[in-house]
This record gives sequence, C-alpha cells and structure tokens, in this order.
Amino acid sequence: MALRVLLVDRRSARLSTLRAVIADAGYDVVDVVSDEADLYDAMERLAPDAVIVGADSPSRDVLEDVATLGERYPKPLLMLSSQDDRRLMAEASAAGISAYVMEGLSPALVRSLVDVAVRQFQQVETLRRELAETRETLADRQVINRAKCLLMEREAMSEQQAYARLRKTAMDHSLPLAEIARRVMTRAAE
Repeated sequence: MALRVLLVDRRSARLSTLRAVIADAGYDVVDVVSDEADLYDAMERLAPDAVIVGADSPSRDVLEDVATLGERYPKPLLMLSSQDDRRLMAEASAAGISAYVMEGLSPALVRSLVDVAVRQFQQVETLRRELAETRETLADRQVINRAKCLLMEREAMSEQQAYARLRKTAMDHSLPLAEIARRVMTRAAE
C-alpha cells in the first residue's frame, strides 16, 4: 500500500506539478489543503502517513503552524521552499521539519526525501518511547526505594524485609510493585 501524503500549499500555481511529482514518486496524495483550519480537520479525518508543506518563503507563522501540527499530530514533516536561507532551515528543523528542500524536485528525489523523513521520524518516535519507558522505570524504582526506606524506618525492618513485604502485598493484590509503593507513600503522608 502506498504511503499516504497530505500536501499543504498556499500557492495554487504549483499544486498540480507538485501533486504529480509526489504521485510519480509512488505516494498517494490524500488531500491538498491551503489553510490552517482545513489542515487540522484533514489530519483528523485522513490520518496521513506524512505531510509535505509547500511554502515560497516560510515565515515564523508558517513554522509555528508546522510545529503545532507536529505536536498535535506527530507525523514525518517535509517542507518545500523556494528560499535558500540557512537560518530558516535551522528554524524549520527546530520546528520538527524532517527535511527542508529547495524546489526543483524529481520523483526519485521526492521518494528518497520522504523515505528518509519517514525513517528518521520512526527512529525519533522509538527513542521517545524508550525515553518515556526509562523515565517511568526510574520513577518506579525511586518510589519503591522511598517506600522501602519508610518501612525500614517506621517498622524497624531490614531492606530485604521491607522489599519482601512490598513484593508480597503486590502479589496478593495482583498489582505492580510500584503501585503498592505509591500507596504506602500516600498512606504515610496522610
């Protein structure tokens, strides 16, 4: 199944050419939108695999729109521009644009850019998930350690005894150890 691409462009003169190049690259252009209101509706309704934004000379407003879009609907984002401006390219990258490309695209170049943007996006998403999981694991370990220390202090237990009690309670209630530790900490705070 072809990758589904949403095309965002405010300049109608190049739309047919851009749409044809994207289609020739083997992608399915699911829709073309020209303003912000339509963009968010199209993202909800169509759930494209990638978004290509055409902008003659991207302004801060366009970059902010794209950054907001990337936060609300994480997708690979590419920007096509007729402006060669390194500062603007850096701002586009900071806004979440995977590729910033000058016009003059061939289907082979579009295919290569979209494929790279999709792979890069997938790698970043994997890293974000792993980071979130690692943070959650670390937070769980911290609360378990605090609960053990609390039990050791209040009930004159050894570390092994405190851990064994937390573990047994978790098993008895079929709950994660971190949840039991949170409950111990909540009760202690009351």
